[in-house]
Amino acid sequence: MAIINLSFSFLMSAVIRKHALAASLVLSVWANQTCAGFWEDAAATLPGGLAPTNAGFWSSQVDGFKELFNKGRDGVAFGIWTEHPSFDYDNRSEENALPFGAGLVRTMIDEKGNERMLFGIVFSDSHYYPEPTFGYSWVARWPVSEKYHVGAGYMLGVTFREDYHWLPIPLPLPVVKAGTDDVGLYMTFIPFTNVFFFYGTIATDSLENRLLPTFETSPFSNRFELYGAWMWEKTDSATEQGYMVSSDAGYMLGARYFVADNWAVDFNYTDSEHDTNYRGAKDRTFDHTTYSVALQYHVNFNEALRMHAGVGVGYGKWEQQGGDLSEDSVFPVVQLGGTWAPTDHTRLLAGINLSFPRYHNVAPEGDVMFRPSPVHMYVGAGIAF
Repeated sequence: MAIINLSFSFLMSAVIRKHALAASLVLSVWANQTCAGFWEDAAATLPGGLAPTNAGFWSSQVDGFKELFNKGRDGVAFGIWTEHPSFDYDNRSEENALPFGAGLVRTMIDEKGNERMLFGIVFSDSHYYPEPTFGYSWVARWPVSEKYHVGAGYMLGVTFREDYHWLPIPLPLPVVKAGTDDVGLYMTFIPFTNVFFFYGTIATDSLENRLLPTFETSPFSNRFELYGAWMWEKTDSATEQGYMVSSDAGYMLGARYFVADNWAVDFNYTDSEHDTNYRGAKDRTFDHTTYSVALQYHVNFNEALRMHAGVGVGYGKWEQQGGDLSEDSVFPVVQLGGTWAPTDHTRLLAGINLSFPRYHNVAPEGDVMFRPSPVHMYVGAGIAF
């Protein structure tokens, strides 16, 4: 009897081991297939997922990038809001929450209905310095109505910040979106600074429209424009110790020449008057004049309406009225705007121009860096010929 029990136990052990081995093999195969499928799906969300042929991972990324760049829809990008949460920012009132700026995008809706985008944007960071950012994003979309959708995905990019000595900082960040095919509102969370960044895009110019020449019948066939505009020069925190400057009205004069159908060189001059404030009392009055030149890219909405984004360089002068103080500065300029052509020879325009001057010897001793952070919000009219 003992021999029979021993034999039975040995037989059952062998059967169990056999089934356990088979189960482990099945699970291993399933896990490998699942992981392989996951990584294949993840890789397909990269630019290489748009490549016409599979020529290896890196070659596919290059081909997919070219596909998106060459065939995507044109659009503009702009910063909306930077939220500095109170749990991490005791000085949140001193941080810049309005990331004025502008950029360009190329977007494409792939065969699965998801959004792919190449973007480049320059905006004002939390300390009023320019922050150029470039990258690629992928967003899965879910419709909430016939026209509107929500989405979630990621961006892969690089940014450059003054407080990191302008070294390239990689940006693998999450992204959520709400909007339409043409207009999008996005939000991302940036872990290493603990801020929520909101930005928007407007993309309407298709590949077919972009490749069309500017016909003589188009109101934009006249390439040279002269314009004048009323503006509001919005200023913000001027120095680290609270030496403030007022926001005031002024005027802008400019000229723009289209060197190609979508590319223009813009020259403008602005003039405004501001009061400085120190410890709650008016200090002095200054004239602020700026000159700038920028390269603009114009996106067609229709045959009579365009939006543009531009970058350039400016020169500013800060002069005291009734005094000897006069300081100047050279700085980068970022532009976002729109132009409507009611007729061949008339223009109506509006926009936001951002500049980053730094003036020394203006603030009281010990508080040397004066940064008015001017934003020119303008509305104007012009002629074209």
